[in-house]
Amino acid sequence: MAFALASSARQLSGEKAAAILAGAMQEFLAQGYAATSMDRVARAAGVSKATVYSHYADKESLFKALTRHMIERRFALLFGGDQAEALPTDPRQALHILARRMLEVHHTQPEFLAFLRLLIGESDRFPALAQGFMTQIHQSSFLAITELVRRCKGPRQGDPAVLAMVFLGSLIHVVISQDMLHGREVMPLDREAFATGLVELLCPVPAADPEAGARFGR
Repeated sequence: MAFALASSARQLSGEKAAAILAGAMQEFLAQGYAATSMDRVARAAGVSKATVYSHYADKESLFKALTRHMIERRFALLFGGDQAEALPTDPRQALHILARRMLEVHHTQPEFLAFLRLLIGESDRFPALAQGFMTQIHQSSFLAITELVRRCKGPRQGDPAVLAMVFLGSLIHVVISQDMLHGREVMPLDREAFATGLVELLCPVPAADPEAGARFGR
């Protein structure tokens, strides 16, 4: 009986935490970081202010938790999790699928783009928030991509960490210029061809492996 009560309490606490994060997302996007208050978040989440404070000590802690939640969900969608298949073991195939998934963010996770707009807009006044975001991105995604590049066999030119930055930077440029700045008609792009070309540029297929290109659908 005690175990059932404890389990029910944990589930209720988890539901309230999720409601608080959803309410925080709504308020931060609508009001910006500075104008959002814990009172507003509590009302949006449908919980008491005391409940919000029982989960998060202050607004900065809440924003950091929301950042962590958004990045964890993004990581699962990119690298595999509840909503996406795991990446293949072959590093080139994995990078190709990863690039395609990154370029599909406007369909798969539009709320992440909205959160990114908020973060960029607030980064000048609240640099610690942006630094926290970048720290989590580095720990979750950048190191994993660097390892994939390092595992690519063939005539790789450059340090894997530098190539991983080129990989991420190229894809982020497309997302920002086309999805966030509405540049699709200005700079039309075949995203599938872009993903394929980027992987081939950074991780060229070894001369002794002529069938590798076929795995990219060429």
